[in-house]
Amino acid sequence: MASVIVSIAAVCVMTGGIGYQAAVSGAQTDSTENSVKAQNTDQQESTDGSFSEEGTTQIGTVSQMPEFTVNAVTMTVEEVYASFGDTVSKGDALFKLTDESMEAAKSYYEDAISDAENTLKTAEANLASGKLSAESTKQDADLTAQTAADSYQAQVDALDAAVEEKKEAYDEAVEQISEYQTKIDNNDYYVECAIDEKKAAVDAATTALAQAQDTLTQAQQSADAAQSTLEQAQKEFDSAVETYNKNVEETNTKITELTDSLDDLKSDYEQAERDATTQKAELQNEYDTAVVEGKYAGSTYESTVSELESAVESAQDTLDTLKEEQTALLALENGVVTADEDGTIAAVPYEAEDTLQSGTAFALYCDTQTIMISVEVPQENIAQVGVGDEVSVMIAGNRDGAVTGTVSSIASSATTGGSVSNVTYAVIISIDNSDGRLGSGSSATVTFQGEQEEKTE
Repeated sequence: MASVIVSIAAVCVMTGGIGYQAAVSGAQTDSTENSVKAQNTDQQESTDGSFSEEGTTQIGTVSQMPEFTVNAVTMTVEEVYASFGDTVSKGDALFKLTDESMEAAKSYYEDAISDAENTLKTAEANLASGKLSAESTKQDADLTAQTAADSYQAQVDALDAAVEEKKEAYDEAVEQISEYQTKIDNNDYYVECAIDEKKAAVDAATTALAQAQDTLTQAQQSADAAQSTLEQAQKEFDSAVETYNKNVEETNTKITELTDSLDDLKSDYEQAERDATTQKAELQNEYDTAVVEGKYAGSTYESTVSELESAVESAQDTLDTLKEEQTALLALENGVVTADEDGTIAAVPYEAEDTLQSGTAFALYCDTQTIMISVEVPQENIAQVGVGDEVSVMIAGNRDGAVTGTVSSIASSATTGGSVSNVTYAVIISIDNSDGRLGSGSSATVTFQGEQEEKTE
């Protein structure tokens, strides 16, 4: 790469005026020596952490990059008109593309623009419908959030009422069983039927009968009356006993029925409580969700619309880019690529029958306003160097002393100098030369600041 830079610089200097002739001669004479220096990496280190590397000044270049996609279809160079060292004016022909390449590229852009227009229409339609859908969703979420509290409370109240109803039924059954059992235990039915009174009446009648019989001879009529009273009392007593037994039997039946249903009532009550607990949790979750959705309904709407708008913007940008590239392609009359500025050609990367490559310039022009220096930085120091770092540069023959340069690029892959231990990375330094004081082919020492070691007290 060093020899290529030297040769390009030589072309630039040769066409740049008499003042650069000595520099060109020096660059050609010292090219082999500089290559050896780059491989050996004459590194100088200082105690403050800085280090220096040697290189040679070269004239910079300006790239004319393609303004349209060159690899969407195969684009082949038919003829090259300009070469190293040629002085060109803006609009001069550099090289020509084949007619087949131009037709294929035009067809590609027509199809691509048509697809991009359809994509844009689809994105715009999605935006319109998406806005309506998002607005509807937002309104639903707002309404749900507004009514969530009332709806939640109404459903909770209904659950509580159902539980209370089951509890009342259960409590009533328990109370009735207790009341019936108390009546039996307290002989309430015995008292209600006046069993004791009826028994006393029977006993009194029996006594009266005995007395009457004792005095039968005295009062037969009294005996007959007593007999009648006895029969009546016995009938009433039997009726009372029958009523008592019936009441007791009916009460026991009710107690049995209530006892049998008590487990079911208790089970219903307990199930109602469990259902209420579960459903209350679900209702709480629904309520919380509605509140959250209502709270963020606006931001959700904005996010949805923003995504749809971004899709439209992206589709529009793609369409605009394709149209701009198509315009640049159609600007090539008869497929001829022309110079976009006045200057001296440093390189035309293509030859006839070459295929255009993405990322490759159409042409390189000499840039005397920028001086470039390529140095090799050892692997152990490369981590201390970054693109954009300022460096100090001493250039042989420069009476103004050190100048400031900037790290413009660092090679991604290493250079090995014949052994694994001699691994370096190419670093390009750029220096402003707008005043034209610096030339090509001069030895230069680039000093990198590096990392200073902390002093220990």
